[in-house]
Amino acid sequence: MVEPVQPLPLLERFKYVIFLVVGVASAVGVAMLVFRRPEPVTIAVLPPEPTAIPSPTPIPSATPTPGPYAIYITGAVAHPETVATLDYGSRVLHALQAAGGPLENADLERVNLAQIVQDGDHIQVPTRPPGDDRSGATPVLRIITATPGTLTVYVTGEVARPESLVTLPVGSRVEDALAAAGGPTNRADLARVNLSQRLFDGDLIYVPPLGDAAIQTPTPNRPPLVAVNSATAAELETLPGIGPSLAQAIVDYRTENGPFARLEDLDNVPGLGASKLEAIREFVIFD
Repeated sequence: MVEPVQPLPLLERFKYVIFLVVGVASAVGVAMLVFRRPEPVTIAVLPPEPTAIPSPTPIPSATPTPGPYAIYITGAVAHPETVATLDYGSRVLHALQAAGGPLENADLERVNLAQIVQDGDHIQVPTRPPGDDRSGATPVLRIITATPGTLTVYVTGEVARPESLVTLPVGSRVEDALAAAGGPTNRADLARVNLSQRLFDGDLIYVPPLGDAAIQTPTPNRPPLVAVNSATAAELETLPGIGPSLAQAIVDYRTENGPFARLEDLDNVPGLGASKLEAIREFVIFD
């Protein structure tokens, strides 16, 4: 008797179909991954900035040293028509000494011995007019060495010790200079001298006699110094390269921020640059 054939299990009968379906699904999945893959992104990795290490010893910037100056001296000196080489900060009296000193007839009332010289200056020492009764021994030049916190001025005219170089504290006034020169004489016309005027290094004070119509003072060989912290806009306009707008800008900045301590502080004023500061360097002071 023949046994009946048992039917194959369901999975066994359709295994090839299942393999085909799984294979097709896998192929479709792989194709989708390939076509839907995002574009590669390039990432740039930058190295970190180096950390600045402060130097244990600050490196000072180079500061040019002015001078020496060449000065031409003529007139009533022992060696006229002399070109003298002087250090920065020298005064007229140093120039006269370099030319052998003044002669007996030199009129030192018309030469500001305290004035600080500039490179290329010409110093002319005049002689006293005929009949002048002030003739005497050759004047002695007393060399003044600048001291921090002081100023040197020249006092001539009707004082007890005329033609005196006196050293005073910063902030002194004309009255203090006259007292340092022995005080005014009985012939001094103090109505024409501003005793309360503040002094600056290198000033000349001339005390005229009573009845003298003309005040004989030296002709300066350079413009007067401008006190930046107290000057008006009009006075600031006398400086090289400073016009009305810049002068007013300096005044406005000074009013809002306080006085300037040094030349470099002026660089904070809009419109003032290194070239303009260099042009006014020799013509300004900071009191």
